Amino acid sequence: MRTKLFLAFILVIALAIFSNVIFERLIIADFDEFLQGKEEDSIYWVMASLEGSYKDRQWNWALIHETLHWGLMLGFESYVENASGSVILSSADVLSSTNPNMLKMMNSLFKLPSGSGDFTWYPLYSAGEEIGKLYIRPLERLGTLPLKEKIFRERGREFLVISFLIAGGGALFLALLFTVFLSKPVRRLTAAAEKIAKGDFSVKGHDHKSARFLKNDEIERLTETFYYMSEALKREDELRKHLTSNIAHELRTPLTIIKGNLEAIEDGVMSDTHAVMGNIRSEIQRIISLVQGIEDITSAEASFFRKGEPEEINLREFVESIAEGMKKIIEDKGLFIKTAGPSILVRTYPEKLHIILKNLLTNAYKFTVGGGIEISWGERENNGRAGFYISVDDTGVGIPEGERTMIFERFYKDKDSIGTGLGLAIVKELVEVMGGTVEVDSSVNKGTRFTVLF
Repeated sequence: MRTKLFLAFILVIALAIFSNVIFERLIIADFDEFLQGKEEDSIYWVMASLEGSYKDRQWNWALIHETLHWGLMLGFESYVENASGSVILSSADVLSSTNPNMLKMMNSLFKLPSGSGDFTWYPLYSAGEEIGKLYIRPLERLGTLPLKEKIFRERGREFLVISFLIAGGGALFLALLFTVFLSKPVRRLTAAAEKIAKGDFSVKGHDHKSARFLKNDEIERLTETFYYMSEALKREDELRKHLTSNIAHELRTPLTIIKGNLEAIEDGVMSDTHAVMGNIRSEIQRIISLVQGIEDITSAEASFFRKGEPEEINLREFVESIAEGMKKIIEDKGLFIKTAGPSILVRTYPEKLHIILKNLLTNAYKFTVGGGIEISWGERENNGRAGFYISVDDTGVGIPEGERTMIFERFYKDKDSIGTGLGLAIVKELVEVMGGTVEVDSSVNKGTRFTVLF
């Protein structure tokens, strides 16, 4: 069955290609060669006439004038240089002395005074010695001749389209013929296999009447369907790997913070061990929560966390605790970090909001080399409903306008980035799961502001 369809399509396509080749080679190609040859003959006539105007090492100005005039009538703008590179006469000079009636007629045939494209030069010889150069380029044609050429080419394309329509119609007819009369049994088996691929195992076997029509081709078709099932499983495996990458990305940030706090104790930078241990304990708890959420990650499609139950938190305390945890690594880079906002109570999902803010801060940290980062928050309406916002401003490199639609795609990275390209994708996914939106405002070499609204 598949072989028959394949051969039928090959035959139809071969006929279409053959007709196309015949058309292109025997008509359009010949037509183009004719036009090109005609143009070359005209140029050689002008060259021969110019070379004939040079006698006894003198140019015949009147003959050059007449030759360039005929060149204009043939559709060329031109000028002549002598052996020393000086211009002897040009088409513009000829036009300035042309009879008004003749000029009117020429204006009806060509777009004067200048041609189109670059000049092409040809050497002029007399008795084997180069006596000068002819510079020439075509004038834009007006009137019916270009229209006739255009009509000829358009009809050629119409013929090509019609031939493909006929070939496509024939291919469609053959496909329908084979599908309706020969592939009914295999279509039933294919439908059953597709149900299995979707996880629906309530599939009944085919009847005996259908079985006798089964051929090797149908079995091959069934094999292809099961291959599709294999591809579906493969995609599922890739999704799991993808989500695992997100988990690894999220583990890296809290571990870095823990390391920074421990180094601060070792270096004597932070003497308040209780605060440090509190930060470390908080980050460890985040890691535990993240590991425990692997089951949620593998079962989610749009996001890797279930929505869960919202909690009431003090937004100021929440943001400042996260900023404090990252203060060490940010200041070690020579940057500052500031927070500004009121003390307000909001109902939200703290774990998700924690990851969102950490990723935004990490992103700002990576792409800021001077200045610093400021976090602000407050109350703000979102889609006509009361809500709150958190903004992260940096003085970093900024985002080019052409890349702002791509920064939230998974694994998208700037060419200079050393990250995984997951941070902002995670932000967008979690914000959407929480029913919020993300806004971006950026200026190249000035900084970027990310604002999440809930």
